[in-house]
Amino acid sequence: MNNWKAWKMEKNYQNLFWAGTVSGIGYRFTQVATLTLLYQITGSGFAIGILFAIRMAPFLLLAPIGGKLADRFSKKKLLITIDLIRIPFAISPIFVQGPEHLWIVFISAFCLAAGEALYAPARMASIPRVVKQDRLLYVNAIEQIMVGGVLVLGSSSGGIISYLFGLHVPFFLDGISFLLSAFFLSKITPPAAAATKTSIPTQHTTSAWKLIFGSSALIVFLIIELTMPLANGIDNVLMSVYALDIFQMGDLGVGFIYAFLGLGFVLSSFFSNLLKRKLITLIVIFIALEGVGHLILSVVPAFSLALLTILFITFVGGISNICLSTLIMKIVPKSRHGTFFGLTAMVSNTSLGISMGAAGLLLEVFDPRTLSFIVGITYIIFTIVYSILFIQVDPIKEKRNLIKKTG
Repeated sequence: MNNWKAWKMEKNYQNLFWAGTVSGIGYRFTQVATLTLLYQITGSGFAIGILFAIRMAPFLLLAPIGGKLADRFSKKKLLITIDLIRIPFAISPIFVQGPEHLWIVFISAFCLAAGEALYAPARMASIPRVVKQDRLLYVNAIEQIMVGGVLVLGSSSGGIISYLFGLHVPFFLDGISFLLSAFFLSKITPPAAAATKTSIPTQHTTSAWKLIFGSSALIVFLIIELTMPLANGIDNVLMSVYALDIFQMGDLGVGFIYAFLGLGFVLSSFFSNLLKRKLITLIVIFIALEGVGHLILSVVPAFSLALLTILFITFVGGISNICLSTLIMKIVPKSRHGTFFGLTAMVSNTSLGISMGAAGLLLEVFDPRTLSFIVGITYIIFTIVYSILFIQVDPIKEKRNLIKKTG
């Protein structure tokens, strides 16, 4: 078995993949165009900071709701509905003509982020519902191809389209991307058993938090989702700083960095054949290697070496993502996938937002290379903590206990 064979066998996942790809690229189009539009109108970084805060806020409130909805109702119908509702909000920034219309940008950003907060856990919960369990590892590897492809194609082509055709075009394309996504989702045919089960809202007797705190595995997963973004948010900011300030490569340098970030995720997907066993060990090892990558990045003398290091960082990060996602999908009962992914989306995005905000303050105190070194050490410290926590986890026993608790 390999990624390609799993892809050919999972027709439903193919539609889920293409839906995520087109809407993801559309989101990148809007991201580039919105940032440019805000800067043209205000000339201020403050407005951009407000935009990022607005985009993060909905996850704190709505991601858990999206997860619960995914567990109780048809995931397919939920995803299609969210896509269609987002279309007018994606297009609305075309009506912005001046500072007096900035409220349109902020409302659009908030509603799109709210839609994503509801959409993300439902989509993650859909994967183990339509994919056979023995193919989850390969499908999660393919997910890294999607993440990398969207990052490279969406960010680069979004900037090119905005430059050549004006800022209105990316907003229209984003609206079309949601329509295409809904079309692909409509072609999904859920397994008969799943369709029957989701037609009637499921009543859970055990609360989500009680379920999590009654499981060593779920506690560890939640801790990882809380702590990893604290480092990820800072390194996201650092990537652009390296291109612009350390190596003085300008916008071209930023483009190259994003291209290598995406390429690293894509390459990680081709190693799924080597990840069949000892997922916990692999998670810890590759997060540690991610930290090592940041330590190397803090001392590289040339931009070309920095690009190779960034490729390595996202390559090992992609492998740890594949292992973690697969382990979660196998241990968490299917009836609670939506709820759990909703909670982790809330926790991770809130943590990421705080981290990205803190990165700006930290860069006033530390130079970029020193901060990169601190991030690398932080990753390694996290892996030591995760290793200690994972010692208490027996995946097979945890899975059986969770199934008993959820019926």
